[in-house]
Amino acid sequence: MLQIKICGITTEDYLIKLINHNVTWAGFVFYEKSVRNVKLDQSSLFRKSKNKIGRVALFVNPKDKFLEDVITTMKPDLIQLHGSENVERCSDIRRKFGIPVMKALHIKDQSCFETVLKYENFVDKLLFDAKLTNDKLKGEKTETLNWNLMKNYKGNKEWMLAGGLNHNNILEAIKLSGANSVDISSGVENRPGIKSNLLLNKLIDKVKP
Repeated sequence: MLQIKICGITTEDYLIKLINHNVTWAGFVFYEKSVRNVKLDQSSLFRKSKNKIGRVALFVNPKDKFLEDVITTMKPDLIQLHGSENVERCSDIRRKFGIPVMKALHIKDQSCFETVLKYENFVDKLLFDAKLTNDKLKGEKTETLNWNLMKNYKGNKEWMLAGGLNHNNILEAIKLSGANSVDISSGVENRPGIKSNLLLNKLIDKVKP
């Protein structure tokens, strides 16, 4: 069954809609430069999602103290590292905090999978995304992957497809890439950071069995 992660959740209402749609993962962005940034005092978001949906905490080059504060407050099921974290840093975070780690990696061409393979033994999941520019990290720009490239991944790690996915292209992306797990953020937004109920419904209608 297709796993769906909707990232950039900032409101309780939208979180409840994800739960009602049986979405697999809800992503919470802890990066102050992002338009989708959430703060630790939004604790009701975390309480309402406990045991109802998988919870992903997204970070960009985080310090240990910030990781500790978020993990203590939120108790995420998965840590997503979306910055320039190297293999050693990913391994260190995984070991220190005892929570599964997913590393986002830029896939530009076939040669990028050489880097991907270096991470395999040090993370629990991989996320294949378009180029991680500053604008993209801030949530202000969307780029789409060449989905055919995913067939060049020869590793054994679970992976998730991201990068410009929406209800118009999701089925083609899944078909060409072979993905069984997808990550959508801007594809269910009216504008950066503002989630749309209509676009969520259209997406779910496209992919539901």
